Amino acid sequence: MTDLQAITQATPLVRTLFDTQRAGFDADPYPSLQERLDRLDRLNAALAAHKEELIAAINRDFGCRSRSETLIAEILGCHGAIHYARKNLRKWMKLRRRHTSFWSLPAKCYVVPQPLGVVGIMAPWNYPLHLAVAPLVAALAAGNRAMIWMSDEVPHTARCLSDLMARTFDNALVTVMTGDARQAAEFAALPFDHLLFTGSTRVGKLIAAAAAPNLTPVTLELGGKSPAIVAPDYAIKEAAARITWGKSFNAGQTCIAPDYVLVPRGDARRFADQVLANFKQHFNSILDHDYTAIVSERFFRRLNTLLDEARDKGATILQPYGIEQSVVDGTHKVPLTIVLDAPADCALMQEEIFGPILPVIGYDTLDEAIAYVAARDKPLSLYCFSHDRSVQRDILRRTSSGSVGINDALLQYIQEDLAFGGVGASGMGSYHGKEGFDTFSHAKSVFEQRGFGHFTGVKLLYPPYGPISRAVLRLMGV
Repeated sequence: MTDLQAITQATPLVRTLFDTQRAGFDADPYPSLQERLDRLDRLNAALAAHKEELIAAINRDFGCRSRSETLIAEILGCHGAIHYARKNLRKWMKLRRRHTSFWSLPAKCYVVPQPLGVVGIMAPWNYPLHLAVAPLVAALAAGNRAMIWMSDEVPHTARCLSDLMARTFDNALVTVMTGDARQAAEFAALPFDHLLFTGSTRVGKLIAAAAAPNLTPVTLELGGKSPAIVAPDYAIKEAAARITWGKSFNAGQTCIAPDYVLVPRGDARRFADQVLANFKQHFNSILDHDYTAIVSERFFRRLNTLLDEARDKGATILQPYGIEQSVVDGTHKVPLTIVLDAPADCALMQEEIFGPILPVIGYDTLDEAIAYVAARDKPLSLYCFSHDRSVQRDILRRTSSGSVGINDALLQYIQEDLAFGGVGASGMGSYHGKEGFDTFSHAKSVFEQRGFGHFTGVKLLYPPYGPISRAVLRLMGV
């Protein structure tokens, strides 16, 4: 059976939950501002009350997940999204005035943001809480019902979040579920009013195919090989410090983590050595509890296979502690690893790495570095390290990516007022802040005629067409 053949009708339980949400929405298709604020407040309170349970569940799924990283990326991120939505929701919900043609006066035109209905959210395993809750915040703010699908790589987090949501909301408003790949495909095939998926490009194509028969609009937050370009004017030591943090956070299991770095050719080894020195300063050893583990043995094996192939093809592998891997009590860890002279045809340079492996590539001219990036699939993020405004503008104009970080890594994602999304192979659509509200709303265009009594100017153009209508048409320039 092919992947697409496996995408059939949903199981009775999943379909029943969907139908329950559909009926709930039909009974309350336009929740008031107060209703939406109340839902956001309940979500905020539930997350705060069960913070420790969520942290423990994520740690259990990873084997070792840095508590500080969970607080920063998951807990703080969720509360930040809720706070920003509450602060701006009244403004987002207002009708939006639009220009009215002179010949249609005294009518008026405006756009009303309308809830879509029942939306699907498919969250990945790397930031399982935040990447489920952040889209949920946008969906609830926009007045929708939501069904959340959690990755089966994080069963403890899925169970914890499912219990939390069940205690906080009726399942006619929010429900959380998980299952295997086939069940995920069935979920994606439901006739949602919108479907948001975060994950790999390969799976994103399958999700889009599953949604297509229902003409379900999709937002795909995918990945790709996000490059970092270090310009000649930028200090190597400072670039290494910032990229070390961006690449080692969550052990590189971040869709916008720097995937590879382009540096002036003569600085490649110095940059590599500085990154490794930084890593050793951050973490006493590979077993440091502040350093996050690889989520599963399957992904751990994949990363080591990438390194083995690159080494066999002549690449130089550099590691901070002189070891290549660590497995302790079933917990899998890979230190931040630098790869020099990786052949272009090895998998490491072809696939999104999604782990703490960082190829470093030397370039002779900045034009060469920009051309290298532009010749490849459009990434989810791009990083430019330069203090030269002309260099920044050149890179911005000659490359295409979902987002750009200038002189730092990852931080563009946590800006609630910046849309987050991909382009080309790295995805379609966006969310966060107002863009999230807009993604889960229908911008309904409204034309309202306000003539005096029964008269409107348009009636001058009603048939039969005579001298008056011809005169009006001449005035209109036709």
